[in-house]
Amino acid sequence: MNNINSAEEFLELISSDNPTDRMRAGTESASLLVWFNVIDKYPEFKVWVARNRTVPKEVIDLLCVDSDPMIRHAISTKYPLDIELYSKLAKDKDESIRSSLAYNRGLPLSLLKEMAKSDPSDFVKKSASEMYKKRTHEK
Repeated sequence: MNNINSAEEFLELISSDNPTDRMRAGTESASLLVWFNVIDKYPEFKVWVARNRTVPKEVIDLLCVDSDPMIRHAISTKYPLDIELYSKLAKDKDESIRSSLAYNRGLPLSLLKEMAKSDPSDFVKKSASEMYKKRTHEK
């Protein structure tokens, strides 16, 4: 498997008309330096960094607290995440992120149950409750 060697290469892959290039942008790894360069130099592409399947924990930790809800939403769909990140996202101020997290199959059942009982949003409570019931009845 290839690696992405620079922020500019990552941007070329994302911007390409070739579906294979765009797939590479989402599946190939890069060094921490490359990821941090993309985030620093090209913040409008952070969501694409967040969607990359190989992005390391240090980058996920940074993006999990990003001010842009689109970035946090992209992180909320990833799994597995550390329990600390699941807990942080379960308390996110943005209802859509908490709702998305309820559908994350990696979310521990204990957090999903807590969201179903005590989330401030009825919408999130309903989503979490439905997913909790579904996941506990699948076993």
